[in-house]
Amino acid sequence: MIDFHNHILPDVDDGPKLLEESVDMLRYASKQGITDVVNTVHFQHPKMDNKNVDYQYLKNKVQLLQKKINDEKIDIKIHLSAEVFYLPNLLDVSKNPLTIIGNKYMLIEFKSNIYPTGYEDEFYNLQLSGITPIVAHPERYRFIQKDINIIEDWLSRGYVVQIDAGSIIGQFGDLIKNVSFRMINNGYIHLIGSDSHNSKKRNFCLFDAYRILEERKSKKFVEYLKNNSWNILNGNEVISLNEIKKKDSFSYLKKKIINFCKFRH
Repeated sequence: MIDFHNHILPDVDDGPKLLEESVDMLRYASKQGITDVVNTVHFQHPKMDNKNVDYQYLKNKVQLLQKKINDEKIDIKIHLSAEVFYLPNLLDVSKNPLTIIGNKYMLIEFKSNIYPTGYEDEFYNLQLSGITPIVAHPERYRFIQKDINIIEDWLSRGYVVQIDAGSIIGQFGDLIKNVSFRMINNGYIHLIGSDSHNSKKRNFCLFDAYRILEERKSKKFVEYLKNNSWNILNGNEVISLNEIKKKDSFSYLKKKIINFCKFRH
């Protein structure tokens, strides 16, 4: 199981400050069945002023943490990437290996309270260069809470949509939880990630979120989300719910035709 969106490197962004807390978080993740974590360091966010986001520096931090958890017999592989704060420079920053996941995806977050202008052109330029935008936790944006139909336009443009596991279990309150389930029920999402930041209030929570989704939706829906996490990490195409529904409808029709032909004979 992959946790696609988290902040676990010590003393890098607004994640854990100490190595020991990072290890505790990853130990907790392992107990949930997580085998891979894609650490998404905040990139060009205002909160990152005077923070070191040099790729080699962060790679060394990953190697140190990986060695520590290996010594602790915690069976998790750490992958290094970023959560890119939206600015009209996405094509430029895409040249930084930190910002790209699986050689073809970029995780992008917006300001929570301001509708971004001009992002469509920026995203389109990314797509022309072979990079697919992933919109991080839109359920937490006020403009989505006011008009969830914006996501339909995103899907038509080929964006990938990720919601936080914490939103599903109610970490951010009832409003965000309700918006999350409206998105889920409308078929608006492709994957989830814990967006974990610390060992107290925002730890890894994929297991609980998947359990709730299995109860309220289906096991097949959970497998769909898990498969898309693997697809992104491996640089494969993300599958949409509409594609699955079309395949299921075709399979159903095919079975009906076969059964009809058998009956005729």
